[in-house]
Amino acid sequence: MSFDLFNDATTQGLEYSLNSLSLRQQVLANNVANTQTPGFTAQDVNFENQLSGILDGQTAVTPDAAGTVVDSPDLTSRIDGNSVSMESQMSKESQTNLLYNALTQLTTDRFAILKTAMS
Repeated sequence: MSFDLFNDATTQGLEYSLNSLSLRQQVLANNVANTQTPGFTAQDVNFENQLSGILDGQTAVTPDAAGTVVDSPDLTSRIDGNSVSMESQMSKESQTNLLYNALTQLTTDRFAILKTAMS
């Protein structure tokens, strides 16, 4: 059994999470851009279940893997069929940015520890 410092479950989970959160930022921006589009359904990125499998060591992913874009209509829907709520989208955007920044810091700290261990 070999151990790869740069491709273990934690590193794969961090990469996958960062890729998925980046995709979520793009999807949320698209939702906001389509706020006035009749019939538009809000979307989100689902990645939490896959992340659980990665961290448990049950699933391996490529470095560019990311979550899946899914329809995720907000609770309110307008008469024109648009399901985007600006308040909800801004809340999701703030949460996504906080998670992304925290995971970026964790990744930086993890590699700093590895760098210290190697020197």
